[in-house]
Amino acid sequence: MATWKCGTCGFTKEGRCKPQKCPQCQEKGNFEKQE
Repeated sequence: MATWKCGTCGFTKEGRCKPQKCPQCQEKGNFEKQE
């Protein structure tokens, strides 16, 4: 399980694969994997 962080608003989400869209700011494909 990885943690993904939105580069626009800082929203974080856990999941196996990269989220398509941020539920908070609606930016698409702006997630980066956190270690």
